Amino acid sequence: KQWYQRRVAITAGEDQYAGDGIVVRGYGYGMRSLRVDGNDLFAVHKAVSDARKVALENSCPILIELMTYRVGHHSTSDDSTAYRSIDEVNYWNKEDSPVGRLGLYLMKRKLWDAEKENSYAKECRKEIMAAFNVAESALKPSPYLVFDDVYDSHSTQIAEQKEHLEEHLKIYGEHYNLKDYDV
Repeated sequence: KQWYQRRVAITAGEDQYAGDGIVVRGYGYGMRSLRVDGNDLFAVHKAVSDARKVALENSCPILIELMTYRVGHHSTSDDSTAYRSIDEVNYWNKEDSPVGRLGLYLMKRKLWDAEKENSYAKECRKEIMAAFNVAESALKPSPYLVFDDVYDSHSTQIAEQKEHLEEHLKIYGEHYNLKDYDV
């Protein structure tokens, strides 16, 4: 496959780096590097397993570039149809996705079939909707959590920001529906 012709991003690859990927950068830093078809579960597993073994035996880093295709938008503000066709996205989503490839592999070996797929999809949908309903009825997380689990200890600047938030919410809290939050 000619991955470099199919890569799609908001910023074109040639504007991000010279060359057709990042694997060559590893060599520039003296690192063992390899490029793998990121849509192939077995190729990824083998590459990561082999790289782990080499890294542990030689106490060295290994760069693995997994070539794949992003089907979704970059973010909620991105409309990727502005720079790629829906047909292209559908091709990658249906014909060459990692999940689709694995499904074909399992079906060819009679380990999976359409009936199991439909049953499993229904089961997953049910489980997801149950979790969604629980999440929808739960309080939103405390706005103060933004200060936790980022640094080992709070710097003076972080402490000041937390104070500013507390003062702001005391004054303007009514505009934030704080009853909906676990404060």
